Amino acid sequence: MIKALEAFKATKTIKEREAHKLFIKLSHGNKKLESNDEIAFLIWNLPAVITCPHRTIHCESFCYALKAELQYPDALPSRMRHFEISRNPDFVDRMIFTILTELSRPSNKNRKIVFRIHESGDFYNMEYTKKWLEIMNYFKGNKKLVFVAYTKSVCYFDGVALPNNFKLLASVWDDTKPTNLEIIARNHFKIYTAYKGDDLKRALASGFVKCRCEDCATCGKCWNRSKKSIVCEIH
Repeated sequence: MIKALEAFKATKTIKEREAHKLFIKLSHGNKKLESNDEIAFLIWNLPAVITCPHRTIHCESFCYALKAELQYPDALPSRMRHFEISRNPDFVDRMIFTILTELSRPSNKNRKIVFRIHESGDFYNMEYTKKWLEIMNYFKGNKKLVFVAYTKSVCYFDGVALPNNFKLLASVWDDTKPTNLEIIARNHFKIYTAYKGDDLKRALASGFVKCRCEDCATCGKCWNRSKKSIVCEIH
């Protein structure tokens, strides 16, 4: 962390910081995570499936990230590079430097940054999870930044005091293991799930709120202060 801060202070322009060896190129939104004057999105991706140790059969069969890797030739190589970066000892320093750089962009001066951890991939082991907790705790006093993750790796967060700038949503399918459901229940994790037809109606009747998967910047149901669980319609 000291290395990241020293490197950041030693560079004065965005161009210098982007050229620094610590800088990691991140995605700046997608079709649904579209930035506006108030919100800017950052995305960190890993390879689908191979970094998802707690995936389910249903999860893998509906995996949009896996489909993207098959459809877009550049997707998998980029995610594999991130995977290698995440396993290196300097990952925490590199990510802190990168986030400090993103916060320093003039375009983000008056915008809140929503950082989605894993549009593709997941927390693949405890060591990697601890690295992210260290990164998030470094920025816990920054009200301009919030981290969001949809995860099936809830076992790595069982009994963990989550940083107040981290919005964890437990990704649940019909075939989620009972042990994971128990972890979700005792930790009161917010749930994100998907249904259609009568199952969707029952979820809404039981207290879930619906995500329409259209405009995340305006909606904000995942990363705002609401504790209500969310359901989207399978499409």
